[in-house]
Amino acid sequence: FLPKLNTTKYTYTLVLDLDETIIHCPDQHEIIPLIRPGAELFLHELSKYYEIVIFTAAMQDYADYIIDNYLAKDQKYITHRLYRQHTTILKRSYLKDISKIGRDLSKTIIVDNASDNFQLQIDNGIFINTWIDDESDTALNDLIPILKEIAIKNVIDVRKALRKVRDTM
Repeated sequence: FLPKLNTTKYTYTLVLDLDETIIHCPDQHEIIPLIRPGAELFLHELSKYYEIVIFTAAMQDYADYIIDNYLAKDQKYITHRLYRQHTTILKRSYLKDISKIGRDLSKTIIVDNASDNFQLQIDNGIFINTWIDDESDTALNDLIPILKEIAIKNVIDVRKALRKVRDTM
C-alpha cells in the first residue's frame, strides 16, 4: 500500500489508529475532534525516529479532513495515510493487516485502541486504552520513552522488544 521506505531517513514504521486513539469526534454532524492529550508531542517526538502512518478504518474524506485541519496542518509528522479501503474485512470487522503496507514487520509497530484491529500481527501491536475526552490521560506520553528506546537501541526485531515490554507490564 505504501511507496518504498525512505531508508536514509527511517528504519522503523509506526502505524497509528485515528479514532479513539489519537482523536475523538463527539458529534458526527459537526466534525470538530477532541485531540488526545500529548498527541502533538507524541507525533513530534516520534517522527524523529519513525515513519508515521495513520491507518484508520474510517472513510478517507473524514480522515483527511481531521488530519489536514487538526493533526498535520504543516504536514511534518505524518508520512502516509491508510483508510478503510486498505483494511481487510473479516466477520464484519475492519482489520489492519500491516503485512500489506510494504514494510518489514520486524521494524513495524501498530498502536490501536482495538486489539482486534491488529490481530493478524498481534506481536507488532501495542494496545492503548480507548480515549474519549479524559484530559488527564497520559497514555501517549507514556509510550514515548518505550518507542524512542526501541529506535535508539536499533533493535533487530520490534516484536521481541514489544514482547519484553508486555512481559514487564
